[in-house]
Amino acid sequence: MKKIRIGLIGFGTVGSGLYRLLEQNAAIIERRTGIRFEISSICDLRAEDVKNRTKGVEVITDWQEIIADPKTDIVAELIGGIEPAKSIVLAALKAGKGVVTANKKLLAEEGGEIFAASGAGSGRLGIEASVGGGIPCIMALRHGLVGNRVKSIMGILNGTTNYILTSMQENNLPFADALKDAQDRGFAEADPTFDIEGFDAGHKITLLAMIAFNRQIQFKDVPIGGIAHIDSIDIVYARDMGYVIKLLGIAKETEDGSIDIRVHPTMIPGGHHLASVWNEYNSIMFDCNMTDPVILTGKGAGAMPTASAVLADIVQISLQGDAYQSPLITDGAAQLIEPGKRMSRYYIRMQTDDRPGLLSQIAGVLGKNNISISSVIQKEVHTENVPLVFMTHEAAEEGMLAAILEIKNFDFVHGEIMLIRVEDSLSAGEQK
Repeated sequence: MKKIRIGLIGFGTVGSGLYRLLEQNAAIIERRTGIRFEISSICDLRAEDVKNRTKGVEVITDWQEIIADPKTDIVAELIGGIEPAKSIVLAALKAGKGVVTANKKLLAEEGGEIFAASGAGSGRLGIEASVGGGIPCIMALRHGLVGNRVKSIMGILNGTTNYILTSMQENNLPFADALKDAQDRGFAEADPTFDIEGFDAGHKITLLAMIAFNRQIQFKDVPIGGIAHIDSIDIVYARDMGYVIKLLGIAKETEDGSIDIRVHPTMIPGGHHLASVWNEYNSIMFDCNMTDPVILTGKGAGAMPTASAVLADIVQISLQGDAYQSPLITDGAAQLIEPGKRMSRYYIRMQTDDRPGLLSQIAGVLGKNNISISSVIQKEVHTENVPLVFMTHEAAEEGMLAAILEIKNFDFVHGEIMLIRVEDSLSAGEQK
């Protein structure tokens, strides 16, 4: 029987999850594939701790020993970050080994060199675990939807932010309390910046877009916004109007072939496929020209879901051998949509004085910037300042941003103005 020896670099959450998965399910995997998979060596700086938690495995502290070992068939890079992860992946590919990684940050920010290396030599690269944890979204793009032109992608790509927004929605919690609850339950890190500011989702939508549209996209060029500024009052207004607020990663191919890619809080209709995805779950919707929307939902992080995706890549590389294809084949750099030219509907909330004539002044600024008002909400409250809410028709981003800057200068507007984009389409792409 064929045996595949895995060199595991990093014994953290995902690395230890992969070890446990193979420990528990090795017999099942062997029956299904005809291959015996075993972790032959583990590299981790906490060598003594790893030795106490494993058995029958060589534990070392120098990753280069794993790359140099001719008996190592596949290297699993599971340490995260840029370096030494990048050096590990490149060295393993250069050595002609299979490499699997869950490192979305590395691939989104430094992927150009890595993808080029995987296509240039005999090394094979698996990246399924880098997006969506146990959701096989990259495999779906590369295999199940290979006969489709992907028009757009829309996804809840971060479980931490989805859990927080769910708590705000269902339990009427302010953001700070919802974040603390997520931290107490282990869904948010002690420093949640990477998640709540949208960077994690940004890495994932960058990778998905490159695979879907076969273009190189620079992560630094992707507009990213987080959820820390979302107020519980916005959750209430959204619900009253039939919407739900989600942090979405969105990538669309426009009519001229340019790519509209972004991450930001988004209002979507309550009947949207993604509106009912709650708590720590992720969901990714591909809108394709042959299948229409295809939705994949599941746990997007965690030791075992991510380890499952890592193993899926290991199995595919082992079964396909030299026939295994690079996960990313690009045809040059993507032309991103010009800043400010993006079209969208908007939700606008501001705090104003409670006196006559204010609405007409604000409407005048919006009209001057070619923004048409769809509806206005002003609930009576017994405070000095009152919330004023607008929903607009579709407008250019540059006009909206210019209008907001001008409105902020009115002496009757107090505090920050909340601006949330609205996606009314029930698909991931064009209006239906």
